[in-house]
Amino acid sequence: MNEEKLCIDARKRLTMTGVEQVDGYSESALKLTVNRTKVTIRGSGLKITAFNKATGNLSCDGEFSEVIYGGKKTPFIKRIFK
Repeated sequence: MNEEKLCIDARKRLTMTGVEQVDGYSESALKLTVNRTKVTIRGSGLKITAFNKATGNLSCDGEFSEVIYGGKKTPFIKRIFK
C-alpha cells in the first residue's frame, strides 16, 4: 500500500499522495479512491491542476470545505436498480 498524505494550504490549494484513481470530478466535488478507500472532497471552484496515476500525486485548486473518508454505503438493491 502507498503512503497517503493530505495537505490543504489556506483552504485554497490541496495536494494529496496515494491516490489510485479519480472516480468523479466537478467544480463542487472530487471523488477519489485512496489506498482502496473512497474519499470525497467538497468545495467550490475546484480544478485539478495535476494528477499522476503512476505516482498517486494529485494537486487541486479551489475553495475547500469538506473531506469525507469512507462514507455511507449504498444499499445493494439501489446499486442493482440504478
